[in-house]
Amino acid sequence: AVVSTQSTGQTYKSLVTELYAIHNGQLSETTRRVYNEIQEVSKLDSDDLKVLNKRFADANNYLTLLKNLRIQQELIEKYGKGELTTEQAANKVGLTIPKGPKD
Repeated sequence: AVVSTQSTGQTYKSLVTELYAIHNGQLSETTRRVYNEIQEVSKLDSDDLKVLNKRFADANNYLTLLKNLRIQQELIEKYGKGELTTEQAANKVGLTIPKGPKD
């Protein structure tokens, strides 16, 4: 499948957005490399479709990784890290575990 310039541009824009979020709005070395990649891709013509498709696939994979890492971090911040006991999990959602009979 041939990728369009618009979908390629959107993917790279999303990559830059994710990278800025990870680096607290700072221009990191990785972000600079993505900018350089955007410039290189924009120079490709129809003879380079194989290269363009490969770079687009790589960019999409990297974007998926970054989004998932961000979502994972948000979930850890919201719910904490590590295993909860049954009682802790129940309390987190507003439930209590009934006490069993004492031996």
